[in-house]
Amino acid sequence: MDITQAKASEKNTTNDNITEKINRWLDRKKDLFGQKILCIGTGAETARHLAHIFPRASIVCLTEDAVSGAPQAPGDPLLIHGDAKSYQGGLFDTVVALASSPLKGAAAADGAGADFPVWERGTLYLRRASLLMDHYEEEMQALRRHLRQGGSLLSIVRSEHDEYLLGWCLAAAAEGLAVDASDVRQIQCMEKGRRQVLQGVCAREGSRTDIGALLASNLNYSLDRMNTAAEELQGRDAEIMLQADAASLLRGYHIYQGAELKGKMGVYASAQRPDVLYYFTDVEGDEPYLKRFHTDDRDKLIRHMVGELHRQKAVGKDISWKQLELQDDWSETEMDG
Repeated sequence: MDITQAKASEKNTTNDNITEKINRWLDRKKDLFGQKILCIGTGAETARHLAHIFPRASIVCLTEDAVSGAPQAPGDPLLIHGDAKSYQGGLFDTVVALASSPLKGAAAADGAGADFPVWERGTLYLRRASLLMDHYEEEMQALRRHLRQGGSLLSIVRSEHDEYLLGWCLAAAAEGLAVDASDVRQIQCMEKGRRQVLQGVCAREGSRTDIGALLASNLNYSLDRMNTAAEELQGRDAEIMLQADAASLLRGYHIYQGAELKGKMGVYASAQRPDVLYYFTDVEGDEPYLKRFHTDDRDKLIRHMVGELHRQKAVGKDISWKQLELQDDWSETEMDG
């Protein structure tokens, strides 16, 4: 790195405001704090910020930066080198945690998360979230075991508002924590010179999450940010629309190349509009694709889909397909391996 690059990197780092933004979010959650507070992965600055706000509270901060035997100033939080899984410090009224589980892209970026879920083509949004829920289970258990009955977990998750965040919230719900879907807040900040999107999630121990409201909130958030009036949608938008409004499967096919599943295509009825049909396809090598049709065009649409199957076969002679059972919801595929 030359001098110019080094100066640019230093300038970017000085613009970092991740701790400030996290602290600002925590300031708005003062009513969720008790007299015993545990900070995990947030760093010492956030713990000191909480000590300033709650001078009578007992605050412990688990951090990699802690030095064993270092003197503590009066009123400072206790800094301990450790993590949620290894710490044996008992129960707390409030746990504040910057999630360390490898979320979107992190597994490839830092080499962690060898068991990170891998899904087949055609595994839809909510099914992917359920696979991620299973993946986050161990970390969520480690956080919850430090909460007293009725305590609060304030977690900061490195994720867009997507199936990764939903998987995290479902993991919390599975551990008996009540997640308020309406209270998830996006935190945009800078860290190490890069823009980061975090989500602030609050959960209470001792009550239950309204899973239906959690799923609806997550899908509605995405729908509000896409052009839902478009006749054709691609990529994640196509998946979201299908997951949000598909009713019964009218005709569908798995597509194989040899013995390997390469994708799916099918025709769905709309749950909200009786005059609408959805044609959806997700085949390896192409973006997921969805198009709306009128119910009067059902026969024409199915003929079109069969034509697409034959077009796939024309590309490769070892292409074959199998008609799906009509109760198949397209979300129950298994993980690779």
